[in-house]
Amino acid sequence: MAIADRLDHISIATRRIATMVPLIREVLGARYLMGADEVAQGFRWTQFQFPGGGIIELMEPIGEKGFLQDFLKQRGEGMHHITLRVRDIEDRVYDLEQLGWHPVKASYSNRVWKEAFLHPRETNGVLIQLAESELPYPEEIAYYQQLDFEQLMSEPT
Repeated sequence: MAIADRLDHISIATRRIATMVPLIREVLGARYLMGADEVAQGFRWTQFQFPGGGIIELMEPIGEKGFLQDFLKQRGEGMHHITLRVRDIEDRVYDLEQLGWHPVKASYSNRVWKEAFLHPRETNGVLIQLAESELPYPEEIAYYQQLDFEQLMSEPT
């Protein structure tokens, strides 16, 4: 039984997204794909896509509190998580539980982005996010194109 359909992205925690953009765009050759501020959760994220299809996500904190601030204080900048796409996420979480895994922080209320995580304690130090969207991928990108590139490079509010 395969739980995941594909690797979606790798996410990097940074204090300031703008410091990583020259490397990601100009040196490595990725193009800006989408990004948004998640004010309630205290972070901004953006994704860059490489010509061959891989995606890197960059995250920076908004405000003084939130999971990303905590992560940066404890571990510093660096890889935060990998995201795998699944179908029928609630069923996949159940399957994982039946196999002896312990998914955490499951959230299914947003039809655009449903998620659950496998904690690094169970996955050799890597936070694994399982995600599903009810939107076709092009619509999902359009939904999350909340920041244009100039906004991305500005200080979060």
